[in-house]
Amino acid sequence: MSALVEPPQSRFTGAWRAIPDDVRARMHGVAWKDDPRCPSYDALAYVEVDHLRFDGEVAKGELVVARAIADDTIALCARLYAIGFPIRAMQLVDDFGADDDRSMSADNCSAFNFRVVAGTDVLSQHALGLAIDINPVENPWVRPGKFVPPEGEPFLRRDLIRTGMIVRPGPVTAIFDELGWEWGGDWRHASDYHHIVKRH
Repeated sequence: MSALVEPPQSRFTGAWRAIPDDVRARMHGVAWKDDPRCPSYDALAYVEVDHLRFDGEVAKGELVVARAIADDTIALCARLYAIGFPIRAMQLVDDFGADDDRSMSADNCSAFNFRVVAGTDVLSQHALGLAIDINPVENPWVRPGKFVPPEGEPFLRRDLIRTGMIVRPGPVTAIFDELGWEWGGDWRHASDYHHIVKRH
């Protein structure tokens, strides 16, 4: 099976703007924390983009990212849309109480979340709005003896390519490389197949 679905006939649309008041209300005290290390709302952007679902239908997704990478995020989503790469869901992590485990288990694509790397006191790249997680169930975080989310177990075998998976070589990682996104699947300490980071 291919990791792609039928490319859409409709034209991609995507745009970003300053964080609207209603989105601030959703985020405040959830993904956004009153912490001096947390980016200001003015340093963040609210992104709305089309994405394909696994059934081939078009949905409108939302992400919060660092304003510095808002255009890069839209460009990436446009390319994924054009090749027919499906994304299960794209909701703010605030809809899951900013609980990364809950968001991953729901196979949600998310970005900004002011939090530390699990098991450490080091800020995650998500805390800076520079990282995006894509289809975490089909693309789990894996290291010897451990993986998350638990729903990703059927996808630990990476040579059996199924819809929504990100593999190298493959069309999605080729787009990451071309557009300058770092892919967690290339890391040595662990394989974070759903995680990408944009340096700026």
